[in-house]
Amino acid sequence: MRPSELLDRQSQDRIVEAVRGAEQTTSGEIVVAVLRACDDYAAAGWVCGAGLAAIALLGLSLFAPPMPASLYLAAQVAAVLAGHALVRLDAVRRAFVSERAMQHRAERRAAAAFAELGLRHTERKTGILILVALFEHRVVVLADSGINEALQPGESWAEVVALVLDGIEAGRPTEGIIDAVRRCGEILSHPLPAVPGNRDEIRRELVLED
Repeated sequence: MRPSELLDRQSQDRIVEAVRGAEQTTSGEIVVAVLRACDDYAAAGWVCGAGLAAIALLGLSLFAPPMPASLYLAAQVAAVLAGHALVRLDAVRRAFVSERAMQHRAERRAAAAFAELGLRHTERKTGILILVALFEHRVVVLADSGINEALQPGESWAEVVALVLDGIEAGRPTEGIIDAVRRCGEILSHPLPAVPGNRDEIRRELVLED
């Protein structure tokens, strides 16, 4: 599903307002990014196609009368093409991508987005990204050094991640993201409270990547 389909304009506006509200309580600079996928996983098509080609060859060998080699080859080519077509469906493509690969791609994309959105250049190193990867079913919270150093020992972003995932699973993605943003603000409000004259260094509160 595309982020723009998951979050309509009203939902997007609500998330932006939640980010602005959270930033009134902390000097942290919060950005939410919702991505359709962190990679195109092109290899999934070849894996699926190769599997279908093997099945086609085995089936023809066992159950069809002897045929010219060119027909066997044509059947395998058709199977490979069918595999590439099938993996256009997210549910099928996920079956051919490992959980480890999806986690790695989500973390790598979060690191890239953190830099692309300018979160590494805040004055007090207080940038924080909540990245939601829809295809991978992953949420990555990435914070700059100023935030990580302010957290209490043993404190993590697991609760923020869970709020987003629970909201999406329950069919309430907007509420899940908003709850996560608010919780992020609550976590940061004590170690990194808002200071007089604190300016908004990052102007893009919400990024959608279809």
